[in-house]
Amino acid sequence: MPANTKINNLSDYTSILPYASEMFGVYQPMIGWKSKRIMNRHKLGLWQSKYSLIKKFTKSYRGISKMALDPNCEASRISIEIGKLFTSSVSESNFSILIQAIASSLPFDQPPSGEKWKDFIDPKLIQKLLDNTVSSHYKQYYSDRCLKINSQHMFKSIDRVSPIELERQKTKLYEDIKELINFESALSGALLGMVDLSMYDQLEFLFYTKPKTDLTVFNKYIADILRFTDPFETFDPQKDIKNVCVSPLGIVHLFRQYFFELDTFLGTPVGHVWLSPGSSVELIEVSTRRTYVEKIIEQSLETTKKEEKSITDRDEISDAVKQDNKTDLKLGATLTVNQSWGTGNATATTSLNMDKSQDIARETTHKRMREQTTKLSSEIKQNYKSTFKTITETTDTSSKRYVLNNNTHDLINYELRRKMRQVGVQVQDIGTYLCWQGYVDEPGNALGISNLVHIAKPADLVTVPDKTAIKVPDDQYVNFTAQLAWAFDDPKRAGFDYGFIVLGYADIPPAPDGFTLVIPPDGFVAASQISAVGEDFSGAWGFRGKIENSKITLGVVPVNGVMDWDKRVDFTVGGVLQFTASETKRQDIAAANAAKEASANAATEENARLTQEAYLKAVKDRIEVSRSINTRKYEDLREEERIIVYRKLIHDLTNGIAANAEDNETYHTVSELLNSIFDIDKMLYFVAPDWWKPRKHFNKPLEGRSNNYDIFQNQFKEWSDQDYREDNYYITDKSEYAKMGSSLGWLMQLDGDDLRNAFLNAPWVKTVMPIRPGKEREALNWLQQMHIEGTEGLDADYHAEKAELDKIKTALNVQNRKVSILDAIQYLCDQVAEKHKESNKVDKFPKEEINDDNKVNATPIDKVYEHGFYPLKDGFKVNMSENFEVFDQWIEILPTDQVVPVEVKYDPKTGRQK
Repeated sequence: MPANTKINNLSDYTSILPYASEMFGVYQPMIGWKSKRIMNRHKLGLWQSKYSLIKKFTKSYRGISKMALDPNCEASRISIEIGKLFTSSVSESNFSILIQAIASSLPFDQPPSGEKWKDFIDPKLIQKLLDNTVSSHYKQYYSDRCLKINSQHMFKSIDRVSPIELERQKTKLYEDIKELINFESALSGALLGMVDLSMYDQLEFLFYTKPKTDLTVFNKYIADILRFTDPFETFDPQKDIKNVCVSPLGIVHLFRQYFFELDTFLGTPVGHVWLSPGSSVELIEVSTRRTYVEKIIEQSLETTKKEEKSITDRDEISDAVKQDNKTDLKLGATLTVNQSWGTGNATATTSLNMDKSQDIARETTHKRMREQTTKLSSEIKQNYKSTFKTITETTDTSSKRYVLNNNTHDLINYELRRKMRQVGVQVQDIGTYLCWQGYVDEPGNALGISNLVHIAKPADLVTVPDKTAIKVPDDQYVNFTAQLAWAFDDPKRAGFDYGFIVLGYADIPPAPDGFTLVIPPDGFVAASQISAVGEDFSGAWGFRGKIENSKITLGVVPVNGVMDWDKRVDFTVGGVLQFTASETKRQDIAAANAAKEASANAATEENARLTQEAYLKAVKDRIEVSRSINTRKYEDLREEERIIVYRKLIHDLTNGIAANAEDNETYHTVSELLNSIFDIDKMLYFVAPDWWKPRKHFNKPLEGRSNNYDIFQNQFKEWSDQDYREDNYYITDKSEYAKMGSSLGWLMQLDGDDLRNAFLNAPWVKTVMPIRPGKEREALNWLQQMHIEGTEGLDADYHAEKAELDKIKTALNVQNRKVSILDAIQYLCDQVAEKHKESNKVDKFPKEEINDDNKVNATPIDKVYEHGFYPLKDGFKVNMSENFEVFDQWIEILPTDQVVPVEVKYDPKTGRQK
């Protein structure tokens, strides 16, 4: 198969009209005008830089001071000495208490030499430190940690640990402390061994730190920087360019990219089919296009129609170029459809000469567009996927059906080759704008961001049983009574065995259920006379009893060992017996209490688990919901950002006049004036990458916990290197891709796109506001007179080639003095205005056409639309003799969704195609 060859002669395609076009622009800041606003901005940055350098300078010195405090919160003695430059200092070690203790006794800035190390490291001193300092530290450390572990079991919360986990933590703490103590012991022996072996250099390395650099040289370098007062002097130590800086004025060169349909051809094979004699094959081609924003279409019904029209048909290179400009983070953003300038390279130029800046812009445009269209055409080539199936029925009503028949007697081979397009691309210069350049620092601070409202489902907790302990019942007291009689005839009878005269017995009353009788150690119980009946008897006698043999023996307690009464007396005697809960009942109560405690603890632990589980589920749901939130419309997000930028720019342009106005009429007047001078709607802004000045950020714990690791405990898997990273983030098995900047700790807007998040985290935004053509001098006057940029630096000499200086002098009629920066800017303003006037003049084009009948009447910027494609010699030219010329040209090869079967034959011997 012959290879595709380059088209050398493009004259056959002359006059083909473009089928699409795209505008492109390159912005270039100028160097020269050191304006007031830029100087103030740089001076602020210089002051901050100098302050930082002074702090670094100070850190190379060691402060020397002493202070004593008393319990009354007064500093009783403060001594401050002049600081000294660091030479070496005792290092602050935290891996050993013994090392810290020894280091505290060493000279601070002068290591011991040789044998003097033995004064600080010897067996007696080391043992004393181990017995006191080291031992006390680990005792206190163990006590604090152990109390902290115990406290986790004392309070009701989801963080409460189980008794088993409590014991496990205590065991681990014990093992960790033991390991640390053994290390201290081994280290003490190692230090003594180093002294015995005279390893003094190693001891100095262990205990002392030396500066990594020569602080004297480093401080001299900082001092040289601090001597500069002009921020721009630091660009050149010789101060040769002290009056040169980036100007607040810049220039935009506009270009238009045209696309021409030149030709088609068959590309490389994408498939092969063979047919035996008399057979037929039915092919069904299913063309599949990948939608670049397929997910957006699925998730946002509002934008389906619009997105399909704008970017689904990616086989068109002109649309692809527009889409690439729209989504490129490095491009200036604008919402004006026909003026969507973009640049991937804002290069400063040292000249205010418009011709030179145009040359650079054309080179930049050539490189940018070739890279851009080449990248897009490469992507387009991969966007088609054709599937061929040898089946007999149609599987897709929109598919293409081919039937190949072989009615010959030979084997036929078909190559399936894709139809390719040859698209010609030309680039034309279509104009130049003078622009005002500014900066908006921390632009994201003025933007509000979305807050996610997510109501977590509460945990379905189990009921915790009442674990109030069952009390052991109080002792019960049971009364007993007995009928006794005094019938002794010997009034002085004193014979008794229990300390009382036995009169009778009483049965022990039945014990209450679950109780048992409390028998005093000596067996005696109190008894008293309830009633008495007898001849001449009155008063009350004392009684007592003793428990024995399941009976209560009762009797009268004699007075002085003798009872003098010889008449019969019938007594009713009673008493109280104490019964207490039996051991069996006590065991039953203890078992019941233990069961209630276990049940309550189990329920509490289950609730803690359920609460943790519900919380983790809520966090998981929150992560997944936050990632699946629909992104807001591109246009709305950009418009909000532009409004933030506009607020700052309008304030600067009016020097606060409009903001301080008390009536609306002032606002109206100022807005009309500004709109007549500046093309405000075409303002561009360039978001600076955050690596210029990374914003401060912190990885905040979820729900106010101490840290996220405490929340998740063992519920998540670490895939990293186990080191702590403050910008780690969480994902789940169902969460969508994290947005750009997640690994960088960016502040994220959940419903924002990548451009919005870049804007939120940008250190500044560079703004470019075009000046209306013909209003360049008015804009320059406004920027000076309103004290926005001031006049500083405009009287400086303008350095350029003699020919350029002579042109400026002639144009401005300033032959008798040197050309200033102001003169050069005014001359540039006149050049831009003149070029704009030229763009509106109607003439005959193309100029190179000899036959006037083939020429068309058009303005220079619209001429290509009228006369179509005219080949550009050599494909690219930088130096142009006239404005608005076509200066770049190339051919792009693009695939289509059409496949053509081509009959081919092969040599059976070589296997090569004939």
